[in-house]
Amino acid sequence: MTATIDFKRLPKRQVPLVVLSSRRIISDLLSKGWVESAIPFSAFVCVLIGVLLSTQDYFVASNLRNLAQYAADGGLIVLALLVVVAVGGIDLSVGSNFAMSAFVALYGFHILGLPVPAVLGLSLVCGAVIGAVNGLLAGIVGCGALLTTLGTMITVRGLYTLASQASLVEISTSARIDDAWDFIGFEKLLTMPVGFWVLLVVAVAIFVMFRQLRFGWHVLAVGGNRKAARHGGIHVKLTIFLAYVLAGLIVGMAGFLFAARQNSIGSDTGIGMEFFALTALVVGLGGFVPGRGAVVSVLIGFLTVYILNNALINAGLRGDFVQFCMGAILVTILAIDVRFRKNRHRLLASAYLDPVRLSVEAVKGMAGLMPHEIAPKLTHATLLAVGEVDGPEDVILDRNGNLYCGTRDGYIMRLAAGGGARAEPLAKIGGRPLGLAFDRDGRIVACVAGMGLVRVGMDGTVELLTDQTERSLFSVQDDTVIRMADDLDIAPDGVVYFTDATKRYDIENWGLDLLEGRPNGRLLSYDPSTGKTRTVCDNLVFPNGVCLTHDGRHLLVASTWDCAILAFDLTDMKAGPRVFLDGLPGYPDNINRASDGGYWIALAGMRNPVIDLAMKHPGLRRRMTKLVPPTNWLFGNLNIGGVLKIDGTGRVVDALWDEASGPLYMITSMREHEGALYLGGVTNNKIGRLVLGHANPDWNGPESYWGKS
Repeated sequence: MTATIDFKRLPKRQVPLVVLSSRRIISDLLSKGWVESAIPFSAFVCVLIGVLLSTQDYFVASNLRNLAQYAADGGLIVLALLVVVAVGGIDLSVGSNFAMSAFVALYGFHILGLPVPAVLGLSLVCGAVIGAVNGLLAGIVGCGALLTTLGTMITVRGLYTLASQASLVEISTSARIDDAWDFIGFEKLLTMPVGFWVLLVVAVAIFVMFRQLRFGWHVLAVGGNRKAARHGGIHVKLTIFLAYVLAGLIVGMAGFLFAARQNSIGSDTGIGMEFFALTALVVGLGGFVPGRGAVVSVLIGFLTVYILNNALINAGLRGDFVQFCMGAILVTILAIDVRFRKNRHRLLASAYLDPVRLSVEAVKGMAGLMPHEIAPKLTHATLLAVGEVDGPEDVILDRNGNLYCGTRDGYIMRLAAGGGARAEPLAKIGGRPLGLAFDRDGRIVACVAGMGLVRVGMDGTVELLTDQTERSLFSVQDDTVIRMADDLDIAPDGVVYFTDATKRYDIENWGLDLLEGRPNGRLLSYDPSTGKTRTVCDNLVFPNGVCLTHDGRHLLVASTWDCAILAFDLTDMKAGPRVFLDGLPGYPDNINRASDGGYWIALAGMRNPVIDLAMKHPGLRRRMTKLVPPTNWLFGNLNIGGVLKIDGTGRVVDALWDEASGPLYMITSMREHEGALYLGGVTNNKIGRLVLGHANPDWNGPESYWGKS
């Protein structure tokens, strides 16, 4: 007979609505990508405050519009340099390119008499051609970017000087007037100059390119690691070439805007612009950092340099003194920024681990069942697939007795019924498969650490079901990504309930979650009929194993560090969890059904009085992680374990232990199938099979869930 859980009589487990911690807020902020711009942004704010206090009426609307009009040229040049630096190059020819593009625009407008759209196209083509020459030499041919662009800078500057001197008189004496030309150069659109809107549109386009478009991803990949990008199938030389062409187009646009505004050029046009733009880029990025498409940071750096330079000149200071002040201030900003970037990860590491007091119920219900009180029954287990599977965290059997398990290297392995054949790969997942379950159609649904929830067909096809859920309401860090999908079970209506054991640590560092003792995990659900994933219950203490009760009305969830089993009512999940069983002698992992209406619980390790005491003192654990090498940290005994058998009411009725030096250590899963118990372990290289004396020899898991085929 299957016992029915009296849910309302179970004690409630209080789950915090929100987890607040100053250390967590600091660590989450330090983890954000935009924190890298903290020093440039702070410098920008300081410049604004300094100008505001020292210059009267500097930030009035008329002066802001004037600043915006003249900022468009330099801002576009900085964005062009960002594209080149992101791909791992540099361009010293932007100043010469800018001057030549402006000359071409003026020549086309005043001498050739072309319409304004054609003048724009001519200027863009000029910039793109010079960019293509740089890309051809630096990207395709393989010449050094520094020497290549230095050569084009000198060559284009010489061509510009010759061409401008030959046509300067004709351009300056031209009397052509065009409304579109004057509108671009002098008029306002929504109270702001046209150049400002062009700069804004280009900045947004490049931002979207780096974030959403394949070409932008390729640029960042090539800049970050050319060898890895090449191995990933990216055409590295073509990507570099196109990046230089794109940068040239942007410079051509800047030259066109300058020509429309100034309506003239001089021998000094564009001279020093490359160094001004490089300075702004360095301030924004904290140096020449390939593989970073930080558009906002670069624009902040540009505005800092631009406003500071403009304010010093307006104050009437001599040009050489302005250069001295600019250099001193910028060196100071860079020194602070570089030091912050170097120490950011140290600050993050020191603040990230955030222990809290965790009191665990004393061991109960285990009289006469502790390892030193009964014989080690697992010594009679037969070992299967020895050395053929690496880390079978969960094992599962189909109706025909074929056994499946995940491995450390990302495979789902299959062992044919009878145990005589060798283990063979069914599918390559890529991530680390943990919990497994069969759906109604006989396909495997697997929790994969770092990936989410996947479905595997018997033909080896792999389908990603979900990898994201809802964002927590009060979370600073975006926690929509499912970081450590651990175990799952499937309800009769097909809804998959699974755990994200910890939102803060990945599979390599999950043990640090124990040192925190915080409720970092959550119970999730995935509905295949709608494709939606939602958070059923947040802020659980390392939720691990998941098991649907025999009557299909409740869900059992192992809370590993709490040494407890929680129960949820499927008809009222908003009611939250209740305590089905606590005071376990070890850390519970997976839970699965037994043939007699009870349940099996895997214990990944045994509790220790020292650990239980240390969990009550978060300060001790924090000091330990700072002063003691990681190899000497206090951890739970995760190298030994066993299996508990409980009845349908949550009473422990049996315990299966191995010898201290036995082969079945750190047991994380077990499945009953036709009178035998199959055991897996996340650190094992084998699977145990123990014949059960009083189990139903005809019972198996798939039929228990879905009936006979």
